[in-house]
Amino acid sequence: MRSLFKRPHINMLQEELETVMEVMASDLFIYLDLFVFSLIFTLLLGPVFQSLVISILFLAGSYGLFSSVYFIISRLSDGDKN
Repeated sequence: MRSLFKRPHINMLQEELETVMEVMASDLFIYLDLFVFSLIFTLLLGPVFQSLVISILFLAGSYGLFSSVYFIISRLSDGDKN
């Protein structure tokens, strides 16, 4: 069975790995990921909130907080590179 499966060349694997790393490190993916984490955080704290409006405000606030922390950290790390 092993003889039927040809392993791809290391160059192909390296190119695919670089593509995946570019997507995972893109700002759009990170902000989408932060939104999903904020949504999960809000849903887990749902029984604590008294209304839907407070839940939506908490979702927006937590997303804003997480996004601003990421923005500050990314700007500080970019400043170290320059």
